[in-house]
Amino acid sequence: MLVTAKYVREQPLGPVVRLVVTLRSTGARDRQDRESSELIATVAHELRSPLTSVKGFTATLLAKWSRFSDDQKRLMLETVEADADRITRLITELLDIARIDTGRLQVHRQVVDLQAAVRRQVVALAATGVPTDRLRTQVDPDLPEMWLDPDKIDQVLGNLLENAVRHGAGTVTIAVQAIPGGAAVTVSDEGPGIPPELAARVFTKFWRGNRRPGGTGLGLYIARGLVEAHGGTIEVQRAPAGGAAFRFTVPAGAPDFAR
Repeated sequence: MLVTAKYVREQPLGPVVRLVVTLRSTGARDRQDRESSELIATVAHELRSPLTSVKGFTATLLAKWSRFSDDQKRLMLETVEADADRITRLITELLDIARIDTGRLQVHRQVVDLQAAVRRQVVALAATGVPTDRLRTQVDPDLPEMWLDPDKIDQVLGNLLENAVRHGAGTVTIAVQAIPGGAAVTVSDEGPGIPPELAARVFTKFWRGNRRPGGTGLGLYIARGLVEAHGGTIEVQRAPAGGAAFRFTVPAGAPDFAR
């Protein structure tokens, strides 16, 4: 608790007419300091592994290039590329958090094909080794014209799908449907789901619940910020198959400048 006192005079050198005492809680500052420390620790932990891998493989290739076959070189370079992508994604997340927290997140809208966006994410997951029969898509053929930021929508879809694949179980279903005034996207799985009492916390920073280790705990917080920047909403419910169902909505229609 911070206590400050201020003397108030009607004239610069006149008598004191009243004393103003201000009590200020340090809870918000302490919470911000804790979040900053946790963010630094999380980033350091997440960066260490891919950087170690990049350093190790590049050093090995430089020192023993002629000893490896072309297939071995390709495998090591593909690993380096994947780890570099992981680092780039983490940096993007940090920049997004800074913009969300300060209200400086900008959305650059253009016509987006949600079906194609979902297809890209499914292909990307399959490339990482996720069995294609574990992913199922259901897309309404009569979607309205959607003006969205393609990069940010890809990021939201990627976060929700990765979350479902990593922490859920069974088949992961991506459903896109038209709703009055826009479209809704639902990503659901057949895992244990999220208890109702924790539903309000899943979109906060560093939330991991009792899930398996891995990740920064920032993906859902960022997803909410990106969806809300589009004027949409996001929530988590219980899926029909018993797992978690993350559903976000985004409005349709062109922005004023495009009309």
